[in-house]
Formats: sequence, structure tokens, C-alpha cells
Amino acid sequence: MSNSEYRPLRGGELICSSDHLAERDSHLFRIHYRGELRDAMLIRHNGAVYGYLNRCVHMPKRLDCEQSYIFDKSGKFIRCSMHGIIYDPGSGLCQSEICAGKALTALKVGEHDNSIYLLEKHASLYAL
Repeated sequence: MSNSEYRPLRGGELICSSDHLAERDSHLFRIHYRGELRDAMLIRHNGAVYGYLNRCVHMPKRLDCEQSYIFDKSGKFIRCSMHGIIYDPGSGLCQSEICAGKALTALKVGEHDNSIYLLEKHASLYAL
């Protein structure tokens, strides 16, 4: 099940316009997650929108710590720019042997009326 399926947007916070997230692109933002300020990201893959904490499971680094493009060259996987660890965009599951069985932390998001919303119970958008 995609974490971008439509759900009622009661309590959802607007992250960005759908126009700001092209196919195989990312939108980075910050959230308060379970009491901590964390980096997060939206990605669009095969038309669906997914939300994840922007943190590699191999080392506590942002996936874009050395390079701003989140996907690998093929556009098939999310890739950590530090060590090349790759993840399935739809599930967040690590595809690299070194971290097999681990996954990115998914965030509940929804897309409706050309807008993308944060629907995660344990998170709120960080306002500057």
C-alpha cells in the first residue's frame, strides 16, 4: 500500500503544491518527529508521492549529504550519496546487502487537489 493513497485530510498540513514535485524528483523539508527536529523528504516515483525521513539506515546521514539528487542514475532507486546504499522508492526497503531488511522511516502523506499534505500523527511541519 502506497503511503500516498488518498485519505481524509483532516489535520493534514500542507507541505507543497503537487507542481513542485516532478517524477523522480524530491522535495526536502523539516519536521518535528516524535519530539525531535528531523530532515524529511517527498519523492515522486511512478506517479505516486512518498514521504520518508531523510536519513540513511547505514549511517545517520542525510541521503543527499554529498549530492542533491536523491535517485540513482537509472531513476529506479533512492540512493544515499555517501556510500551508495539504495532503497526501493515505494517501500523504503534497503536493496543493498549491507543493510538488507532495514528500511527508511516512512511518513504518511497524501496528495489531493494539486497539493501534498503531511498526515503523520507523530510529526508536524517545522516553521522557520
